[in-house]
Amino acid sequence: MLSYLSKISGIGGTIKNAPEDFLVEEIAPDGSIYEFDKPISHPDKPGPYVHFVLQKKNWTTSSAISEIADRLHISEKNFNIAGSKDRMSVSTQIASVRGASKEALLSLKIKDISINGAWGADDRVHLGDLLGNRFTIIVRGASDGAEETAARVASELNKKIPNYFGEQRFGSTRKNTHLIGQKLLKGEIEEALLMFLCDSEGEENQQAKLARKELYETRDFSKALKYYPKHLRLERSLIAYLDKNPNKSADALRRLPRNILLLFIHAFQSDMFNRLLSDRISEMSSGSGGGIELEEGEYFCGETLGFPDINKMEGEGWISGKLIGYTSPLNKREKTLLEELGIEKEAFKLKELPEIASKGSYRTLLAPLRDFGVSDSGSGVLSFRFALQSGSYATVAMREFMDPAKE
Repeated sequence: MLSYLSKISGIGGTIKNAPEDFLVEEIAPDGSIYEFDKPISHPDKPGPYVHFVLQKKNWTTSSAISEIADRLHISEKNFNIAGSKDRMSVSTQIASVRGASKEALLSLKIKDISINGAWGADDRVHLGDLLGNRFTIIVRGASDGAEETAARVASELNKKIPNYFGEQRFGSTRKNTHLIGQKLLKGEIEEALLMFLCDSEGEENQQAKLARKELYETRDFSKALKYYPKHLRLERSLIAYLDKNPNKSADALRRLPRNILLLFIHAFQSDMFNRLLSDRISEMSSGSGGGIELEEGEYFCGETLGFPDINKMEGEGWISGKLIGYTSPLNKREKTLLEELGIEKEAFKLKELPEIASKGSYRTLLAPLRDFGVSDSGSGVLSFRFALQSGSYATVAMREFMDPAKE
């Protein structure tokens, strides 16, 4: 249980009851917003790329891109995005493609997907090419007096939320990506591989759950190919390799896309970040300090267009904490956590999988809750509206407002 910045009991209720209850509009690096159903015009530049604004409902970003790629008869590898958006949402985002015309994009007819503008460009969209996201979130089943309670929580938060990573960072159902990362960092490559293939806790598909359990018990990769569900494409690819190369766990893992392998390490770093931040917030509430203070190896960063910018080191501002990697300067708190987890800093070089080594990076400990507003529609239905910086989670913000019991 992560510590809360607000101590006022929340309003209860649920979110994401329908895609229309969770609206996400991406904020471009210049501060402009890719608004819903609004055509975007942009001057063309000569070059091999087309940038486009994707609007989708009840699609993951990856599945929407896959469908568009199929319709255009080109590879998904030709596409790039600035950031991913939840499936259970209506969202807009910038993307780019190489090898397709803007006319072809604009003429696409796909249910619950639209292209709100396309233009020629001389470079692809890069991951992180966004300032933030604007959210409109509907809460249903809230308690009596919820609007007043939400306003009190907002006042207590003082326009800031803990910059925790949301639970989706750790896997959509099995919630084990950070645990796989921990095993990789400890050099337990075979154990990490088996956890990816066989861990069934939280698995919602009954066929997949049974398949994972059977493989764990038998370790018979040849037989597993006959019963592993077809939708587990990545797992089946690894199993097919292991059937012919049973003792090459590291090489088997290399059959995963590099971004998936990196996710295991990044998820472990995210889990450590959450733990360290939760401890510091808990210390604040216990009366051992007036607020979060700068610790060894951290720095203050400034802002760009009202959002924290970790590339701007300042004398004061937002504290940038560590996502620990092999170059990170560790303080006492961080050393203690690594010791508890059985990880050494050098482990982030990943000697057996050096292609996913992590130097470490920084992330602000708190995030601004921008342009906040809440309105009561009656019958326990509230509408929240706010903007968050890139990489911050709306579910983390809503946790502060909704959780009825804060320990």
